[in-house]
Amino acid sequence: MLIRKRSVWLLAMAAAGMVSVHAHATENTVAVTKAATAKAKSDPLYRYQWHLSNQGQKVFADTRPVPGVDLDIGTLHDAKVRGTGVIVAVVDDGLEIRHPDLLDNVVIGGSKNFVDGSNDPTPTNPNSEHGTSVAGIIAEVGWNGVGGRGVAPEAKLKGFNFLSSDADGIETDQDTNIRYSWGNGPEARDAQVFNNSWGISTSSFPAVNVAETKSWEKLMSSTRNGKGGVYLKAAGNNFSALIVSFLGFRFNLCAADSLTINVGCSLANTDPTNNYITTTVVAAVNADGIRSSYSSPGSAVWVSGIGGEYGFQKKYYPDLTNIGDWAKATFYQPAIVTTDLTGCAAGSNADRANGEVDNALDTSQSTIDKTCNYWAGMNGTSAATPTVAGVTALVLGVNPKLSARDVKYILATTARQIDPLQPKAVYKGAVQDPGWITNAAGHHFSNWYGFGLADASAAVEKARNFKSLPALQDSGWLATADKPVAIEGIGSQNSKLTVAVTKRMKVEAVQFGFTTTHKTPRNLRAILTSPSGTKSYVLPAFTTLSATSGGFAVDLSSSNAFLDEPALGTWTLQLLDMNDSSGSAQLQAFNLRVVGH
Repeated sequence: MLIRKRSVWLLAMAAAGMVSVHAHATENTVAVTKAATAKAKSDPLYRYQWHLSNQGQKVFADTRPVPGVDLDIGTLHDAKVRGTGVIVAVVDDGLEIRHPDLLDNVVIGGSKNFVDGSNDPTPTNPNSEHGTSVAGIIAEVGWNGVGGRGVAPEAKLKGFNFLSSDADGIETDQDTNIRYSWGNGPEARDAQVFNNSWGISTSSFPAVNVAETKSWEKLMSSTRNGKGGVYLKAAGNNFSALIVSFLGFRFNLCAADSLTINVGCSLANTDPTNNYITTTVVAAVNADGIRSSYSSPGSAVWVSGIGGEYGFQKKYYPDLTNIGDWAKATFYQPAIVTTDLTGCAAGSNADRANGEVDNALDTSQSTIDKTCNYWAGMNGTSAATPTVAGVTALVLGVNPKLSARDVKYILATTARQIDPLQPKAVYKGAVQDPGWITNAAGHHFSNWYGFGLADASAAVEKARNFKSLPALQDSGWLATADKPVAIEGIGSQNSKLTVAVTKRMKVEAVQFGFTTTHKTPRNLRAILTSPSGTKSYVLPAFTTLSATSGGFAVDLSSSNAFLDEPALGTWTLQLLDMNDSSGSAQLQAFNLRVVGH
């Protein structure tokens, strides 16, 4: 079998008809206070939620988390910073609104079921537990004597099951349902945070219409009375494999060199929604404080949350015969403990006919919790994203006046640099991914981690008295005036096109696109260079990009590497072919948009 229900990167749509849409210091374990112990007893599974408080304790896995690898909740919950007054929309496959550890935080009548038109998005499919697990990570009720607790345990929840309407074969306009969930619908209009643990898994850059992109960004900026909703978006789970389904069969499109060179199979940037200036893209970190094995990299990543690994235990599940090689190394490392569909007949934690048990919390055989209302195997950027959604709720709880741009900036500038020795990806001496860079404004950035791991305590502290960013400036889309150039090979200093930005502003986000006559896009490496000289490796070679017949084009991609740099001046895009120096193909066009203040 494939890993049962561990592929939590939900797929909204795909190309070619393949549809699927520095660790901080903490107390040592022996120094945990009596008060903390009492709190854990009030929520019996809290002690296993290492993403909230990590002292290297025993969890549901065969390895222990590295102490300090957590969201740095610290004393926030004790200080009543719990997300009170903040509404989070869970845009997913459903939400079990009567779950005993979610009910008190659910806005009754505030959700939307796109399948039956009601306000109850509780799944009828026993396998649609994803949104309920996401919701638990965000706002599982605390101090109620059952389960664990959420990152923002007093935030309110609404569910929008657009993924179920698609999966159940309902004839529906998916974009319309997403727009409804993102603020067009009456139930979504008062949401401040929108969690989106889904996306596109594809081996290409889909065609994107500029006008349509602007329409999405306009909607997202208009919510919260013009302050903008905070839209968290999962980066994807395609570093180690790119699985697609076609005609009932599953295929791994990932080539061996993608992993050998360490660039990963697919980039977060291939999902157009990840490149909107109004989304906050979240990568995943595991219990060792490094990139989760599956987490998709890319210059579109803004920040990291905690996603963990797979959470199995050998005592209960010793056989790895049918587990993909890409998962074996991390199979028994900690995942996330959260809510599941209630009862032992539905969800990921359910009694199975073959008697399979995954870990000590699994099935009604568990001596820890027999209800099957929780599970210890939630992972993916689907899990990492709601950890950051929870942090966002804490931030807005202490300062609701913040704009979405303010929140993004706070998350970036308070994030902790982790895995500082992230290795470079190199092919024949040519860097494909440099690991961490420091831009001209002094910010650290990585295609694996964005600006680093979200830090709740630091973010809340900065948010309390944060002076809002100046009004947004937008360069609009600018086109190169250069003539097409040949795409040369490794070592060439040519193959460049430039765009001049004349607005004086500090960068918040950069979007770009380009067109080529190249027919083997996976051989191409692209570097975007700012006027200050910062280089963002926006396209490493040897990711799993499909061959093209008429030439390779990227309509929309992005880079966050230039935060706070001056936008004024000449921006340069260079494309090189890592396997062909003949220069037979051309870089024809380069377009750029910069927004900032």
